Amino acid sequence: MAANNDAPQPDPALLGILALLAADRAERNPEPQLATELVLDAAGLDHRLIADVVGKKPDAVRMKISRARTPAKKGKGKGK
Repeated sequence: MAANNDAPQPDPALLGILALLAADRAERNPEPQLATELVLDAAGLDHRLIADVVGKKPDAVRMKISRARTPAKKGKGKGK
């Protein structure tokens, strides 16, 4: 997949601060109600950039975001 060269490039210093904040959030609350990846996605960051910030693989971040957007289908078809 080709990168969009027209997209503004984030400031490396701001990305560093964002990474520190994400790490601090994970350390303080290992199971937050809303995952850091989802917060950053809602802020408009690309899944590849989010992966860099949180230290995960881009595909793992993309899947986590995708699963969060898909309504849960638990309990369908059980009972009446």
